Amino acid sequence: MEQMQEMLDGMDDKTFVFGSLFVTANLLETLLDRAFASYGITVKQWLLLITITSLFREPPSVKQVAGAMGTSHQNVKQVALNLEKRGYLRLVKDAKDARVTRLVTTNACRAFGEETSQAGDTFMEEVFGGVGAEDLRGARTALLSLWQNALKMK
Repeated sequence: MEQMQEMLDGMDDKTFVFGSLFVTANLLETLLDRAFASYGITVKQWLLLITITSLFREPPSVKQVAGAMGTSHQNVKQVALNLEKRGYLRLVKDAKDARVTRLVTTNACRAFGEETSQAGDTFMEEVFGGVGAEDLRGARTALLSLWQNALKMK
């Protein structure tokens, strides 16, 4: 571990932050996949549900969710179909435009959210343990800038 720390200390900040984003994301995905296994959903499926319930007041279209998640229409549709099989979502054709598919959460989705809320709060406290408000605000600002830069590159 000491040798690893020396290597990390020798890295420039941009390289460290860039690599750490991927390593941390993989580790968090593994932890959350394990936590959600008993519910039969993956982190990607959970992220789709969180995106729908957190960002939209009305049932969003597949295209809207894809835009919010920074992924393709096809990826969202595939994940949504799996969630529909498990009873967490319904894919419904828009009443005004049959080309548009809306993602509608179900009672099972709401029950899942209620059942996992406390565990989710505990998980977030553990993940962000020791990170002060100022550091958290700085991380938010930096990540938002990285996100916007990546969108420009797209």
